[in-house]
Amino acid sequence: MIEALLPPLQRGLLFGAVLLLVGVVAWRSWIFPRIQPPAPGEEAREGTIELEHQAVRVGLLASLFLLGVWALRLLAQLQDFRDPFVPVSEDVAFLVRETTWGRVWMVQGAVVVFLIVVFAIVLRTLHAGTEVERRRASGGSELGRLWQGAWAGCIALVLTLALSSHAMSVPYNRPLAVAVDSAHTLAAGAWMGTLAFIVARPLGRDPASSRLQAQQLQAFSPLAMASVSVLVFMGVVLAGAHLGQVGDLWETRYGRVLSLKVVVAGVAMVLGGVNWRWGLPGMGAEGGVRAVHRRAMAEVGVAALVLALTAVLTGTPPPGGH
Repeated sequence: MIEALLPPLQRGLLFGAVLLLVGVVAWRSWIFPRIQPPAPGEEAREGTIELEHQAVRVGLLASLFLLGVWALRLLAQLQDFRDPFVPVSEDVAFLVRETTWGRVWMVQGAVVVFLIVVFAIVLRTLHAGTEVERRRASGGSELGRLWQGAWAGCIALVLTLALSSHAMSVPYNRPLAVAVDSAHTLAAGAWMGTLAFIVARPLGRDPASSRLQAQQLQAFSPLAMASVSVLVFMGVVLAGAHLGQVGDLWETRYGRVLSLKVVVAGVAMVLGGVNWRWGLPGMGAEGGVRAVHRRAMAEVGVAALVLALTAVLTGTPPPGGH
């Protein structure tokens, strides 16, 4: 039972942590600069600064969690690779040193450690406090360069996922398939990872908290629309690369899981569309922000199901073995 559950579990945890990391960095790059203090005064200013501290803490915790999942990934891979007639140490040495999967896995570990270091330095810089406002205002500042480093780490991390995915089994245009798979994952993180970070913070009952949440959701809307557009386009390209014919969508296990994933993802998109069309314009009314927040939480919940299906899908051979 455990042997059957371990591979999809580690894939789900891996994807979830990566999407959250991408979401945190996307939030800092896109949402945070567009937040204005909801009212003059120290309390409002500290509210926005605390959000950045929270983003860094989440990024650091997700990176540390990812380090454990990275080790679990070797265990899951070894489970499939294991030769009972040789010592475990020989299997591990061969898997890590002599296979493409192992080399990508080692690079992935180095990237995770890099992200841990970057987030730890950002957190220390923010806690120093004396130069925070000046550094935040300057794009070429130390703090800005650190966040750029976090972006580079996230992109490298997503690339390692693509290099050990079904994209590597595409018989033609493999570099393009890897690039498309990476863009698909980055778009998913910018959409659902960012939204998960926004709604994870409890919505207070004071007006300042509601205004701060409303600003984040308003700033998130164009990011979500762009991300979903990229996500859908890249998803269609990937489906075309992995499916031999349209009938594979219901005639093969891979196609059926993919179809279910598309349906569930569509539900999440509908919830997002409802929020965009009716929720955001009505946030000025009493209870409007709270209603949008609730629907956004439901959107994230449905996305968690998409993530679970993705964990199953990536462990399912595409039709024809591609």
